[in-house]
Amino acid sequence: MSKQDSNSENQQPKDRTEELKAQEDQPEIIKRLLNYYDEFSDVNIDKLGDLYHEEVTFIDPIHQVHGLKDLQHYFKHTMENVEECHFAFTDYAQNDDHLFVNWQMRLMHPKLANGQEIVVPGVSHMEFKNDKIIMQRDYYDMGAMIYEHVTLLGYIIGKVKARMVPA
Repeated sequence: MSKQDSNSENQQPKDRTEELKAQEDQPEIIKRLLNYYDEFSDVNIDKLGDLYHEEVTFIDPIHQVHGLKDLQHYFKHTMENVEECHFAFTDYAQNDDHLFVNWQMRLMHPKLANGQEIVVPGVSHMEFKNDKIIMQRDYYDMGAMIYEHVTLLGYIIGKVKARMVPA
């Protein structure tokens, strides 16, 4: 491995959202997904029906919901007090009605990390029906998103991690 390769391993993946949006040959659903999540806010939640099927199942490390109305309610609840939320997309792969997307959520919340930006990498697996998302499962590290940024929990998690690394 070259020195350049080892240095690039420590860097955040490049935000390719704009580059991916500009690709003319990609399916319409991917363009809608990129546009919707580029700046995620409670304003966009009312437009979820443009992207998600009425009978959608959404699963993430926090919760599982069924149906568009429940998804809207869940997103509204999770966005309370969020100052900023942006999804930076790095790559995607599609196979028939399945889509896999790599992303970074960039989140600012006054009660987490002293209001500083938190970057959480994740992956989503989606299935489509009638050109809308019928199933979405998100994979990401809850510790990196929340637990490590709550004062007492963050201290304890830091101590546990330090004990797991050989001296």
